Amino acid sequence: MAAIIGLVAAWAVAGALAGPGKGMLARGGVKNFAGKAIPTGMGAILLVAVLSGLGLLTLTGLFQGEKLSLCGFWLTLVCLAGLVDDAFGDHESRGFRGHFRALFQGRLTTGMAKVLLVTLGAGLISLPLSWQSLPEIGVLILSVNFFNQLDLRPGRALKVFLLISGGLAAVGSVTAAAGWGGALGLLPGDLRSDYMLGDAGANLLGALAGLAIVTALSPTGIIIALALLVLGNGAGEFLSFSAIIAKSKFLTWLDQIGRPQAGK
Repeated sequence: MAAIIGLVAAWAVAGALAGPGKGMLARGGVKNFAGKAIPTGMGAILLVAVLSGLGLLTLTGLFQGEKLSLCGFWLTLVCLAGLVDDAFGDHESRGFRGHFRALFQGRLTTGMAKVLLVTLGAGLISLPLSWQSLPEIGVLILSVNFFNQLDLRPGRALKVFLLISGGLAAVGSVTAAAGWGGALGLLPGDLRSDYMLGDAGANLLGALAGLAIVTALSPTGIIIALALLVLGNGAGEFLSFSAIIAKSKFLTWLDQIGRPQAGK
């Protein structure tokens, strides 16, 4: 019941704020993959939607206030780090390799600052640290980066999030359910290229997925998820998800579902 309430509340808030949020961010438009200038940074709206869903559950006694504080800190930190990258990043250095290369050359990129903030945040919410918490920290960090690598086409990151978190939401993960609701509320506009999630949104999806994984799965499940994320991050770092998808008719079909331009 709690998961359903959180999902519906987050979906309603995201749907209600999608239009006003687009207008608020209109001055910060950037060019998407097709060269169209559209508002970015809609991850801020996703954050409001998710925290609204979790907050409602806390007020009704279905979610612990201590958990809300922990979730709120982690999700807000990751989203704000992404917003900084959206607003000030030059995007010349990409991926872990690019950011570390720039750091070794004496240049701190916004992407590297984001990596450091996300790593610090993942460590803080995993206190007290132990050997068992190391795989959890790895999942939290790599999940954020994985979704950041995915967000290159309309709706892609949201679709993958819905697929990954759907099972966790179905078994009662409140965090996954609230994320599901917020993602559903923003998906139609993202597919139409009315706006972009930006790093703020893509990173937040990864933070939500990672948090749901480490709180809902067993230690063995977390290690399996970590191994899959290592593979996924490696594919995104050394290959191209767009190129991989383009080579598969099935993946291309999934990737284009819901886009008005699909099939044209």
